[in-house]
Amino acid sequence: MSKLIKVCHFTSAHKCNDVRIFHKECVSLANAGFDVTLIATNCESQVLNGVKIIGVENNSTGRFYRMTKNARNVYKAALALNADIYHVHDPEQLPFALKLKRKGKKVIYDAHEDLPRQILGKYWINKWIRSIVSGAFEIYENYVAKRVDYIIAATPFIKERFLKVNKNTLDVCNYTILKELV
Repeated sequence: MSKLIKVCHFTSAHKCNDVRIFHKECVSLANAGFDVTLIATNCESQVLNGVKIIGVENNSTGRFYRMTKNARNVYKAALALNADIYHVHDPEQLPFALKLKRKGKKVIYDAHEDLPRQILGKYWINKWIRSIVSGAFEIYENYVAKRVDYIIAATPFIKERFLKVNKNTLDVCNYTILKELV
């Protein structure tokens, strides 16, 4: 009997019922015969549609807490699974993607948005330093993108950006699930 490939999706920014992450990616993998676990914050641990969901408590709604302590707590829960493949969904998880690579794991980075361009419009970042923060983040994101095994981009534009640093990039666009239209 062959061993099922264990895939762990983890996020500190999205809800466990996120359409892209849970319905389109996790459930699809489970239906294809993979052993799939999704780790997310503030959700009930359960098995749903063949996906094991592990909830990690988040006692704060603050952005800084989510991007630091909460991100680390989600990573620790993911690491405890000892999965074959880790699928990272948030920019704040990029340092952990590198840690997983150093441990010999397969890592996929799911780029939901073009964050360096989005940073330029973030009102909560001082407008005088936005371009510096944007440029620095793009350098770091590209550094990590070169080292992960695959990148999944949410749009063709994002795919083209990452193809320049990692040939293992493809786009999985956020199209409507056909069953939802009926």
